[in-house]
Amino acid sequence: MPIYEYEPVDHDCKQCHGRFEMLQRVDEEALTVCPTCGKACRRVVSRPSFKMDTNTSPDKAAEKGFTTYKRSGKGNYERVAGSGGPETLSADDV
Repeated sequence: MPIYEYEPVDHDCKQCHGRFEMLQRVDEEALTVCPTCGKACRRVVSRPSFKMDTNTSPDKAAEKGFTTYKRSGKGNYERVAGSGGPETLSADDV
C-alpha cells in the first residue's frame, strides 16, 4: 500500500503541523478532511520511492531512453549516458 501526502487547503494548522502522511490502498478515495484537526486537506504529489531488483548501469538506462547524470561536485552533475537533456546540470542555473 502506498503512503500518500496531504496538506491543508487555504490555512495553516498548528495542530497537525502542515503536511501529513497516510497509508492508503490505491483504490481508496483521497481524503478531503484532516483526520487530526478536521479541516479541509488535499492530496499532493510527492517524491516517489521504489526499489529496483536489478543493478542497472547507465548504458542500460540509456537503451531504455533515460538520461543518467553523475555528481561532479557540490551542486554540479555531468551527463554520463543518454542523449536527452543538457550536458551538465548546476544549482547555479536555477
